[in-house]
Amino acid sequence: MDPEEVKKNAKFLVENLAGAEIPGSAKVSVRYKTLVSFAKVYGITDPKYVGAEEDGIVACHAFANHFTVKALYKLLLGLKLTQDGKERPFLINTAKLLHAGNKYNWEGCVDVKPGDKLKIRGKWGKVWVVEKNMILFAELLVDVKNQNDELVCNVTTNAAVRPGGY
Repeated sequence: MDPEEVKKNAKFLVENLAGAEIPGSAKVSVRYKTLVSFAKVYGITDPKYVGAEEDGIVACHAFANHFTVKALYKLLLGLKLTQDGKERPFLINTAKLLHAGNKYNWEGCVDVKPGDKLKIRGKWGKVWVVEKNMILFAELLVDVKNQNDELVCNVTTNAAVRPGGY
């Protein structure tokens, strides 16, 4: 992709994404075995997170990495935009997408439990480009709710897309 097209696409995205809803949602079914396996990867031994299913275990907070990254890739990979009257994908080259970090907010949230059906929605936060290398950065503001419409986590995810990827 030539440098002028990269600049044009960057300008379009910065001007049009910030504050916009990301269409659709992603769904994740929570399984007991996945919760326990995920906790054990981090060396967690507390029965609250790795005990028997009938004892009412809950997800450790690290489990949010599992559903957040999974959902965001699903939402972003199918995202279509209209630029210059033509539909185009947000990601032109998925290999150029980089995950640049997550910040979790658990205030007012309920625990994730086996059997939960999570629904993940998001909107764009700040969007900017570093002019020196034309890397596009974006905040994605994500809320995750369970099947009872209870909030289980608010996440701010930072994504970076290298030139040619957007």
